[in-house]
Amino acid sequence: MSQSRQLGAIMFADIMGFTAMMEENEAAASLCRSRLRNALKSACTSWNGRIVELTGDGGLCIFQSAYDAVRCAIAVQAEMKTADPIPLRIGIHSGDVVIDDNSVYGSVVNIASRVESFAVAGAIFITAKIFDEIKNQPDIQVQQMGRFKFKNVEEPVLIYAVSNPGITVPPVHQLQGKGHEVAEKKFISLQKSLIALAAIIGLAVFIYFRFLKQEGPLKLKSIAVMPFINQGNNPDNEFFSDGITEDIHTHLAKINSLNVIAHSAMMLYKNSEKSIKQIGKELNVSTILKGSVRRVGDKIRIYAELIDAGTSKNLWAETFDREYAKIFDIQSEIAQSIAQKMAINISAAEKNLIRQKPTDNLTAYENYLKGRSHYYEYKKEENEKAIEYFKKAIALDNNYALAWAGLGDAFSQKNQRFGYELSWNDSSKIAGLRAVSLDSNSSEAYKALANAYYSGGEYDKGFELLRRSVALNPNNEQAVGNLGAGYFLRAQLVEALRWEKKAAAINPKNGIPYQIIGWIYRLLGDYNNAEQWLKKSLALKIFSDTYRELGYTYLLQQKKDSAKLLVPAIIAIDSTNARNHETAGVLLQMAGDNQKAREHFQKAIDLNKSISNDKDAIAPIGLGQLLLEMNNKIDAEVQLSNSLSVFLKTIEEGSQDDDPPLNLAAIYAIKNDKQEAIKWFNKAVSANWLDYGFTDICPWFDNIRNEPAYKQQVTTVKKKIEVMRKKAAVY
Repeated sequence: MSQSRQLGAIMFADIMGFTAMMEENEAAASLCRSRLRNALKSACTSWNGRIVELTGDGGLCIFQSAYDAVRCAIAVQAEMKTADPIPLRIGIHSGDVVIDDNSVYGSVVNIASRVESFAVAGAIFITAKIFDEIKNQPDIQVQQMGRFKFKNVEEPVLIYAVSNPGITVPPVHQLQGKGHEVAEKKFISLQKSLIALAAIIGLAVFIYFRFLKQEGPLKLKSIAVMPFINQGNNPDNEFFSDGITEDIHTHLAKINSLNVIAHSAMMLYKNSEKSIKQIGKELNVSTILKGSVRRVGDKIRIYAELIDAGTSKNLWAETFDREYAKIFDIQSEIAQSIAQKMAINISAAEKNLIRQKPTDNLTAYENYLKGRSHYYEYKKEENEKAIEYFKKAIALDNNYALAWAGLGDAFSQKNQRFGYELSWNDSSKIAGLRAVSLDSNSSEAYKALANAYYSGGEYDKGFELLRRSVALNPNNEQAVGNLGAGYFLRAQLVEALRWEKKAAAINPKNGIPYQIIGWIYRLLGDYNNAEQWLKKSLALKIFSDTYRELGYTYLLQQKKDSAKLLVPAIIAIDSTNARNHETAGVLLQMAGDNQKAREHFQKAIDLNKSISNDKDAIAPIGLGQLLLEMNNKIDAEVQLSNSLSVFLKTIEEGSQDDDPPLNLAAIYAIKNDKQEAIKWFNKAVSANWLDYGFTDICPWFDNIRNEPAYKQQVTTVKKKIEVMRKKAAVY
């Protein structure tokens, strides 16, 4: 049996009074145990943990990160408090453990077990070691409970209780467990007796590390990588220094316990005159990596410097003068050196990912870097250049997985962003499949293939690929955000909220996660939070969809004038964009301004050259209803019938989206065919529809809103939303 040692956070969880439960009702107790096991499996998967042992009434889990362990515990307790609450208590401690194939050993396990014994139902108790790791995390709150002496443990252990909303914090005098509380007076006297010794030791340590030893690990867990400066004389090599920066960032991002700000966010700071302290404060990071790149012939020099963002002090610096052929080795070495200085434990799997060479052909590598440089411009002409360079890289190395992934992304962007025909999505899928087949450990490959599946409406396939992508690179900004969107489409709003907030933390400069977070809060009925997050999104980037969600938020609060005031801003984004006029029309119609709504719906239809087969167009529905109200039955029928055929075809082609059946329900409701309207409304609910707020205020559904079948479905959905809103409180 093989054994290994590693630092780990140990989480003990057990159901209080389980033996009595079994004696009273064995079937009910077994159900409680199954619920706990399912919750542990789900939460450990989400928070990068591993279940080591499942006992009759609980479980033992291990995590590489204290933060992940605590967030997992919060998620499990939230699940245990839904429906019929289960009296679960949890204890967490961290340190050096011995691991074999079947179990975990060491004093850490013993202490975690004893800490858990003092917890009460619904509580999460952690030790001071865990607290030190998570005390700067704004989404975790704690309360000190006191010091306790455990059997066979020499020093008293300071215990904290997690005090997030929904987590139980018991009175200190009620605590009972495997040990006893240490009176504060006794502990204070012990502290006083050690103060002088501690001062002497502290001074000695300071002198040693400050003057005698300049090296040593630093307990810092977040980093931003500034764009490295191109020190060559050729400005055409700017793509090279940017590419080197991104590759170093990608290596660091593969380290699970390190929070890395997205490369796209950092490119906004290129040539910035802001100080290190300013940038660190804006991004909420503890360290910043900066450097420069100089390439001359077959030689390359890379200078890298790690800086404390709070003090601007140099923590580590090194110059790498190597053969250009060693470029991948240098990138790997920099990442591992930084991890060492930041006291971050890199797993064997992470080391393998960091050391992996993407290609042996350096010319192919340069073409790939050029392709990425053009792709990130997100412009039609630049995307075509990106495709050209990715193809050149592949021609030089047909087994270059990253180049295939880049090509897949560029192909899908033709369809998703620039309006090319859907057939380009097939090309994207082929490229993505090739990338995954070449490198099954490439986060970028899985993300690219997932994009292709999502674009084609194959959500289930895309979702599993995104989970794999994030597992391989937990700091892959696009994959993390897309995974959040995947949970959103599956109507798992709590998980969607968690992942989108993580995406926002990875890239605080990207407005999309903020938009989706605001959207989620709107669906949950938390309109104050919805408004705040949507406005944050608009402050970063103007999107029509964000204005739409903000408009819905206003309308659901009866702020019709506020919603109407958004219309000029939506049209100002691009007055030639049909979708913008469509959004304006919907908001105005729900606000009661039918004349202006009709004008915008007509403009949207006139601008949309593909209106006869556009599966996302809803302007004909709005216009059709308004024409019926004007008694213009013929023109109304033309608009509604065309939309009807488009949405029916979309469903026949296998769409998993809830919009087509909901739109069909709206059309039939407008036509006053209540039976068909309810039928399609039920299908929308089956396809994970949750937006009862929209149907409550949208006049398209006036004719079925009082139907018992409609009310029953909405009541069911509202109950689901209420459960999710309570769970979301912990985030």
